Formats: sequence, structure tokens, C-alpha cells
Amino acid sequence: MSKEKDSLKTQQYFSCSIKTILIFLITTGSSLLVSLLGVGKESIVMVFLLGVLFTTIFTSSYVYGIITSFASLMVLNFLFTEPRFTLVIYNENDIVLLLFFLVTAVVSGVVTSRLQQQMELAAKNERTAQTLYRIASGFLSVNGKSNIIQRSISYIHQYTSGCECTITLNEDQKIYTGFHPLPPHFHGEYVIKSAPGFLGIMQVYSHSIEVDEQTQLIIQAVVTQLGIALDREDLYNKQEKTRLSMESEKLRAALLRSVAHDLRSPLTVLLGAGNLLADNYEHLSDDKRKKLATDISEEIIWLTNLVENILDMTRINESHLVIQKENEVVDDVVSEAVSHVERLLRERTFSVELPEDVIMVPMDGRLIVRVLINLLENAVLHTQPEAAIQLSATINKDNLEVMVSDNGQGIKEELYEKLFEKFVTHDKIVSDGRRGIGLGLANCKALVEAHGGSIWVEANHPQGTRFVFTLPLENPAVSA
Repeated sequence: MSKEKDSLKTQQYFSCSIKTILIFLITTGSSLLVSLLGVGKESIVMVFLLGVLFTTIFTSSYVYGIITSFASLMVLNFLFTEPRFTLVIYNENDIVLLLFFLVTAVVSGVVTSRLQQQMELAAKNERTAQTLYRIASGFLSVNGKSNIIQRSISYIHQYTSGCECTITLNEDQKIYTGFHPLPPHFHGEYVIKSAPGFLGIMQVYSHSIEVDEQTQLIIQAVVTQLGIALDREDLYNKQEKTRLSMESEKLRAALLRSVAHDLRSPLTVLLGAGNLLADNYEHLSDDKRKKLATDISEEIIWLTNLVENILDMTRINESHLVIQKENEVVDDVVSEAVSHVERLLRERTFSVELPEDVIMVPMDGRLIVRVLINLLENAVLHTQPEAAIQLSATINKDNLEVMVSDNGQGIKEELYEKLFEKFVTHDKIVSDGRRGIGLGLANCKALVEAHGGSIWVEANHPQGTRFVFTLPLENPAVSA
């Protein structure tokens, strides 16, 4: 590497020497030309002074300017003072003129060189400041540990000349790098810190043996922002875990509260009906015994549906829900769902409309039956006894469209979006112990979307409500 550095210095020396010689020759030629036009040596001095300034500017070094000053002094003495073509000076005024020229040329060259260096330094500092700003603002918009690390590696590559890096974090001891092969020269290690402490190390490699201060500043800025971003990401993850834990606890509390409230009513009915049958069986009429048995059956059906909804929601929340699709006949799925709520629909005006042709749709039949049961039970529980309920299925383009509609009082439009949330019921925004825990529609939404379909609620003109869901006729690439 020392040879490369010496070679670079030799090239710079050769380039500056050529520039100095060319400017000096041009200045001398211009002076001779001006002299032929009858211009005095006082004006010719200014030509040589310009040559000194140009030499300093183009070589970016006052050393070449001083060399040019002395060379210009000799040429002025040799060509333009009496006696000409000698280095002897007879006139005292010429001596003073040449001395003033030499001092002026040297001072001007030094001042010009310093001014040029300051301008270059100011421009370099401005570029560095802009780079540091882009680095700081760039880290604000990135999240995820791997993305933050890759952003750091790309910034080292982008904003430093010939540097690459590897990053090793304490938590996994994995070495992250983005560019291969790495430069041959190891520049150094930078500690990645955050408020809690030591996070890891960034190792920087470069193509040159030395790295300037500006590049070191940029590397240190990237390391600092990397530590801040990783600390921010860790804090965000902890906050997210805390939030999810609190939401889970809140959900669990709401579920237990709702289940406890909803179990009281059917258990009270079952206890009362059972005690009444046991204590007064011989004194009850057949119609009364049948009515009590029907009540017991309906309450058991409701409890069964409640347990199924809770189990389904638990599987959905824990991502344990498995969709096993098979081609199912729509008529069979609808018939099975209706049979489960037959007792609830017995005293209702209920109708089913299905396509005349046999239609097979890829679905998990058991889960779609649960969707239909929940929608039918929802229609029964939230409409008046005289309200009619209809279940229909049609083919709409590439989807099976299933509707459960009624002509009851309807639902306020502002509740449409909230109905499919957990613990939300038709009558109240949040379930408050009425029959219906508020999981049925939430389960319906999760199960339908797991099949690649969609579900929504709309008004059933002229009166009532209509729940609609679709299922694709072909297997979509959907993960449950």
C-alpha cells in the first residue's frame, strides 16, 4: 500500500509541475507579446503576477506559487530590465519594482492558496453536513432489525469512498454483511451503543490504507444512528408485546365476563325445568312436559353453539385454525346447518332458496356450517317472532354468494362496521350479558376470510337486514 501511496504522490507532483511550467510559459509568452506592443515593464509585472495567482489556483498549493514568483522575477530581470538579457540591474527603480513584485507575488500566492483551501474545506463540511442529515433522517423511516442493519451497511457503502463493513450484534452473534468481497484493508472497529449499553460491533474495511476525518465522521454517525434505531426497535417491540399482552388480558376478562353472564340464563332455565320435571312429573300434563323438554333442548343447543364459538375463536386467536377444503355440495351444507337450528326456526316463517343445479364449492364444510348456524341464530335472536327469515344461495361470477335475510326492525347503519368485532351485538355496541356473547359474527368473518371470501351486512329493502358472504368457486392461495 505504501507503493500505491508513493505512486499517487508522484502523479500529483508530476501533474502540478506540468501545470506550473505551462502557466509560466504562457505568462512569459504573453509578456513578450505585450512588450512588442510597446507596453512598459510596470504593466508586464501584472501579467507575471497573474501567472503566480493562476499557478496557485490550479495546483492548489502556494509552494508552486512561490517557485513561480522567483522564476518570474528572474525572467523579468533578464528580459525586461536594463541591461537586457543579463541578470544585472542598473536602475534603482527596477530593483524596488522587482522586490515589490516578489513580495506581492509571494503574499498573493499564499493568501490565494489559503483562501482556496478554506473554500474547499467549507464545501466539504457542507457536503458532510448534508450527508449526516440524510443518514439521520433515513434511519427514522426504517423499522425491523434486519432492515435497520441493511440500511447501515448500504449507507457505509454509499457515503464513504471505498469502505464496506460487517456488523455483529451481541444478541445473536450473527455477522451481517452486504457486499462481497470485502476491501483488503481493515480500517477498525466501531462500538454500537445504546442507552441500555453495548449492542455490538461494526468492522470497517477500506480500499485505501488511510481514511480521512470526514469519512470517519460519517462512519461514526452511521454507527450512532444504528444504535439509536436498534434501541428504538427494541423499545417498540417491548411496547408492542406489552400492548398485546394487555389486549389479550382484556379480551380474556371480557370473554370470561360475557360467558359468565350468558351462562346464567340457560343454566337457570335448565335447573328450573329439570327440578320441575323431577318434582312434579306425575302432576304435569303431556303438553307441559313437552314444553319443558323443548326448553331444555333449546337451551342445550344454545350452550353447544356458545361452546363451539368460543373454541373456534380460541383457535383463530392462537392461529391453530386448520382449513381442510374439499368439494362440498351446497345443498348438503345448507341442510346440515338448518337441521342444527331447526328448533329455533320451528315457529318462524323460514324459507330456503337454492340453485336448481347441483353446485360443488371447495370449502371446509364443518366451518361453513358453523357460519350458517351463527347467521341463522343471529337472525332468530334479534328479530321479532313474526319476522320472516330467508336463506338463499346463488352463483355470482366466480363466487358462491350466500345470504341470510330478515324483515325485522333492521340495524342502524353506523353499527355495520362494528358488528363483526368481538363482543359486539346487534342491540348494544358491546355485549352486556344478553343472550349472545358477541363472538358469532366475529367468528363468521374470520372463517369466511380464511376461505378467501368476504362477508358484509346491508339493509334488506324495504325492511330488515341482510348478511351476505361469498366463497370462491376455485381454491385461492389463502393461508388460514
